[in-house]
Amino acid sequence: MNENLISRLAMGVCGAMGTLADIRLPDAILKPAIHAYSLGFGVNRDEATVPEQGFSCFGDFFARALKADARTVCDETDAFISPCDGKIVAIQSIDRDAGNRFSVKGFNYSIDQLTGTQTDNRFAGGGGMVIYLHPRDYHRVHVPMDGQLREVRHISGARFPVAPWAEKRVDGIFQRNERMVFHFAIGGGTLILVMVAAFGVGNITTPYAPPKGAHTSSVRLFGEDHVLRKGAELGAFRLGSTVVMLWTEQLLTLAPSTASGKILLGEKLGTKS
Repeated sequence: MNENLISRLAMGVCGAMGTLADIRLPDAILKPAIHAYSLGFGVNRDEATVPEQGFSCFGDFFARALKADARTVCDETDAFISPCDGKIVAIQSIDRDAGNRFSVKGFNYSIDQLTGTQTDNRFAGGGGMVIYLHPRDYHRVHVPMDGQLREVRHISGARFPVAPWAEKRVDGIFQRNERMVFHFAIGGGTLILVMVAAFGVGNITTPYAPPKGAHTSSVRLFGEDHVLRKGAELGAFRLGSTVVMLWTEQLLTLAPSTASGKILLGEKLGTKS
């Protein structure tokens, strides 16, 4: 299946899914649909917070909140935690000789294109991580460590599916899909967290989003006093998703146990160097 066909199919399906996800449905339809989805994908509904009146649409269920005791956030002062549930599919050092790029599954991503920012090679010698959120996972994203939120950038783009089968067929999928980019200043370093959209229409929600304009990119700036604490909620995906994190040299030291595989929100991935 070629990329153009994937694109046409993805845009058609995701448009329909995005519309359907936000349609208010009667309980007689919505509850069986949620039950079937949960059984099919293995969703643990016991850990979710259900509104008193129930979910009003499927998108609300997909972006469901967790019960207060469903996750434990590492409380070590300098801990770098997983910002979400998911599967680590790539951990990559950013080679000084590779320019302003990092490699995921054989594709060399331009950090500037991915983030929509002129980074001036500041990430050379640093690292990156990609986390894929499975349809069964909790789909809210949280702050990975204490830091100053300095900038949030919304970048318009495609909505290719981000499942592993699609990544193999669409070069540079993460820098081509719609995304929300969060810039954090942490000590003398920088951490960037990118929420990459997939299926759905306008499926990333965050209270920090810049206003959407007529251009492909819009930016919201924050002052030095806008500090977010580790574990605070950043935003939510209402349908398919991936999180990419990038950090500058000597900012983070990953724990020896951190490797590709399943992780949960709040798990310690490393420490501030």
